[in-house]
Amino acid sequence: MSSNVRLLPCIAVAAVSLAGTLAAAPATASPSAVDSVVLRNGPLGSGTGSSESRASAAVTVDKWSDHTVYRPADFGATRHPVVIWGNGTGVGPGYYEEWLLEHWAAAGFVVVAANTTMSNSGAEMLAGGRELLRRNDESDSVYYGKIATGKVAAAGHSQGGAGAINAGADNMVRTVLALQPGPLATPNAILGPTLFLAGAEDRIVDADLIVKSLFGRADQVPAIFAELGGAGHLDGRKYVDVMTDWLKYQLLDDASARTRFAGATCGLCTDSAWTRVEHNEKGEALD
Repeated sequence: MSSNVRLLPCIAVAAVSLAGTLAAAPATASPSAVDSVVLRNGPLGSGTGSSESRASAAVTVDKWSDHTVYRPADFGATRHPVVIWGNGTGVGPGYYEEWLLEHWAAAGFVVVAANTTMSNSGAEMLAGGRELLRRNDESDSVYYGKIATGKVAAAGHSQGGAGAINAGADNMVRTVLALQPGPLATPNAILGPTLFLAGAEDRIVDADLIVKSLFGRADQVPAIFAELGGAGHLDGRKYVDVMTDWLKYQLLDDASARTRFAGATCGLCTDSAWTRVEHNEKGEALD
């Protein structure tokens, strides 16, 4: 793996910063919203590599007033872990819907995506998570008793990645997944293990100036920085398998997914597609 330091110009940080400032107001979900349910059957969008969860599946999309929920159509008898999701600047959940959010739902997660184009504060993401946990306790709710309340991840891309980091300071959040996160974040307040993902060719969120800097300020928790070779800012599909494995590792205690991240010979560490992978001191002890 290359250890060369790259300092690329960070383009559009001003736009990310402005959006983050505008998104700073607290948010609450609308509990009175009536669900509109859409059932999707058949093959879901694909990322790179192979995954059993990418097989033909049925996913239900619930439309709340402030959030969109992606979940397995058949909850079965088990409780399902949760991902609260933050979008990038100027886009809503629909941009990520088929290739990521439905993919996670097919893998058994309940994804609550904030219907906002400015998610930097993390407040809207947390509001969706709290509303889902509230519905889990209501006997007349489709979510009743189906949510693993202690297994919640905050995840997002770009501005939403910063939102995920900010949401990670809440006790509800067990782990953080930040894909090419924007700069307006407080990683030193995160409470759980965090994966920082960067793109070697990202000209919007620079790998060194922003993502690695955020990683360096999260030394209070186990953290990993990983840079994908050749990836630009809109190449999110290339990260799907790694992101899904992180969720499986952190929320499902999946032993196979664990090998991708834990130890000096982790899967990411030995995969030539990843130009740099670093664990902080606590991250080196991940098991």
